[in-house]
Amino acid sequence: MEIFVNHVSIMRTNCYTLVNGKSAIIIDPGASAEKLFGFLQQNGLKLEAILLTHAHFDHIGGVAALKRLAGEDALVFLHAAEKDFICSEKNLAAAMRRTVEPFVPDVLLNGGERLKIAGLDVKVMHTPGHSPGGVCYDFGDALFSGDTLFRMTYGRTDLYDSDFAALKNSILNKIFRIETERRVLAGHGDETTLSFEKRNNPINLKDEA
Repeated sequence: MEIFVNHVSIMRTNCYTLVNGKSAIIIDPGASAEKLFGFLQQNGLKLEAILLTHAHFDHIGGVAALKRLAGEDALVFLHAAEKDFICSEKNLAAAMRRTVEPFVPDVLLNGGERLKIAGLDVKVMHTPGHSPGGVCYDFGDALFSGDTLFRMTYGRTDLYDSDFAALKNSILNKIFRIETERRVLAGHGDETTLSFEKRNNPINLKDEA
């Protein structure tokens, strides 16, 4: 699996393109659908899935356009708890004077699913806290952590429907319970590793929001 990253939206969201042979997965296309699709075309890749870690505008803003370009075979995955974020103020777009073109997820997740996409095995981890339907996608050697876990920090919990206690539980009792090493690729900022965050992330020391 090859991993390519583009910084999209005014929030410089990390949008990841995963390539396995001639198949691709895109995680969190917050904007720049034409650019993302152009990369697929240039490399003769078929987009099989759009995986969303959560439904804030800077992670979903390009979904509708990308789906239109890539065709109906590119399935959109989102946690069921955030289906109503897409067309409401809960996606935070209005606060930044932005809009999100509506789309309908093809697959609503609950967490715990084991998927086979583009020839790759992926486990869905429900990691609420930053938002109620936040998920991480675990590909075995790489964990895409959305806005739950970052290098040396963690997701904001001062937003609509966020919950610090839930976020801390998601990190300490779900992500940090993974026993083997992972690359950690977050929704913003630099790449890190699971072992580094277990040793150094300040979530270990923080008791309250």
